[in-house]
Amino acid sequence: METAGITHSADTLLHQLQQAPALTAGDLLRLQSACLALLGMLNTAAQQQNDPRLACAHAAYTEACSRVIAHQSIAAASKVETTAAHALALEEFDALRDGCTDVTADAKFAPGRSCYRDAADFLSHWLNINYFEASRRLGDAHLVYRRKDITGAACTPRFEKLGQAFSAAPALSQKTGEHPAVPDLRASADPRAVLHAARALNKFEPEDTTFDGLPAFATAAAPDGRLMEDHAVELLAERDPRTRDKHINALINRYQKDHKETKDLPVGLFRGKIVGGTHQYLVNVAGVDIEVMESLLAQADNKHTQAGSAARAGSTRGHSDAAQGADAHDDASADADASADADASADADASADAAVDPLFSSTAPPPEWAFGAAEHTETTSGTGPELPKNAKPSLQVGCTVAQRRLNALMAILVNLDPNADGKRVTPEIIVHAALEDLRDLSTITGVTAHGVELSAAELRAMLCEAKVLSPIYNADGVIMDVGRDRRTFPRYMKLAVRDRDGGCIVPGCTQDPALIEFHHINPWFMGGRTSIENCCPLCAAHHVMVHAGILRIVKINSLPYAILPRHLDPDQRPQRNSYFSRC
Repeated sequence: METAGITHSADTLLHQLQQAPALTAGDLLRLQSACLALLGMLNTAAQQQNDPRLACAHAAYTEACSRVIAHQSIAAASKVETTAAHALALEEFDALRDGCTDVTADAKFAPGRSCYRDAADFLSHWLNINYFEASRRLGDAHLVYRRKDITGAACTPRFEKLGQAFSAAPALSQKTGEHPAVPDLRASADPRAVLHAARALNKFEPEDTTFDGLPAFATAAAPDGRLMEDHAVELLAERDPRTRDKHINALINRYQKDHKETKDLPVGLFRGKIVGGTHQYLVNVAGVDIEVMESLLAQADNKHTQAGSAARAGSTRGHSDAAQGADAHDDASADADASADADASADADASADAAVDPLFSSTAPPPEWAFGAAEHTETTSGTGPELPKNAKPSLQVGCTVAQRRLNALMAILVNLDPNADGKRVTPEIIVHAALEDLRDLSTITGVTAHGVELSAAELRAMLCEAKVLSPIYNADGVIMDVGRDRRTFPRYMKLAVRDRDGGCIVPGCTQDPALIEFHHINPWFMGGRTSIENCCPLCAAHHVMVHAGILRIVKINSLPYAILPRHLDPDQRPQRNSYFSRC
């Protein structure tokens, strides 16, 4: 038979299966056997081809098949359980294995005790898989596919809405014909992601008592009163897997935090193991100290800062490079003169003489973190060294050695001594405020440039220590233009734009916001203004793709949107990255 005849026969068979009545048990067994052999042959044929376009299509079809199999493996395990297949007579198993089962006759069950304890025990032996894997599949089926009631009959799963998303598996092809389209893997949620979400949410639910005659359904609720399941279903509709996973994890973490289901780690600096002469230290930080550490890492990672240059050159001792680069960690821009400004700033910092850190001066009074509560009492009574007037409040009673070490480390990192000559590494706390929050500052909360959430108390305590940006939004959620007309974007514009968009606006991009560049949507040489409305944050890779014409940036209601290439988004819909959205 010629190749054209084979493909025509396949199309005809597919059409007949779609139009034919329900298959008999014998037909189903024969077709499944043929399908398994056909998949193996098609895979072998695909591996023999060297056309890169075929490689792309084959990868897409294989992924679609894996998703269908992920769904069907759960459905098959559930069917084994609800039909009590593990209780079949021994000769039925032998006949199935030998391929001589008489499917026209009624199934025979073991007259007494069966050779398998339950469905999981049978599946582990029949499928040659681990018992715990078999048990997990049945547990997943109870969550999103089927459960058994007290009579042993199948009933609805624990998470009905997640079950609907789980069953919406992608078709293997969008259309048939001479040139069938590859499957659209973004059209529905990955069943494996649905299972992951269901397992996580099930930890917040009481024990399932449906089999005991007391049906149990989802009860865990989010702070807004809606079920966690409802939120999870909405988040699973997100097409980008990284954004989807981040927001689902944030939903789960928030629930655990609100219900005190997380274990609080002790804050402090702890000695670890010594491995091959290398000493390990464990640092646990909380609150705004997280932002200090994140700022330090971001500056070291940014090649546009002196800290980043020093890190790449291997210079990490004797200088406060990280502190000197604090004001430049987000000054990266695609404009040529932006890089010139960064170089000039780096040269100016490099020319400064390295001063001895006053924290190590034997004549300076000890910083306040070096005193416990009792020692601070002696100081105030005049028996100890006098503390600086602007010193922070003393530590609470019972300050541990680990906490004292951590305070010492943080004092060095942020250069707390007011007489120090170097620039300070201070966190940038971006305050997101609604009108009602501005009327009552006792309730306003903040989030730092690296996404660290601060309580109202932490924010008030740090307002005098950190740089604060309070953007004002109009009714459409657009930051009002606070810029001036020049080629390079000033720092406050960059902070405002980064606060508005979070990071690179291309969907799915997870680049650190501290490393983004700033793009003129309407190019400068074509009359574009340097304003917030004309500014778009992009990572370096996507910035190049925009200038190469691979990506397009458009504005809708004064906000920038990205249009992906047609092969990634056939609908060419303007999209914004929701990875950095505050949920």
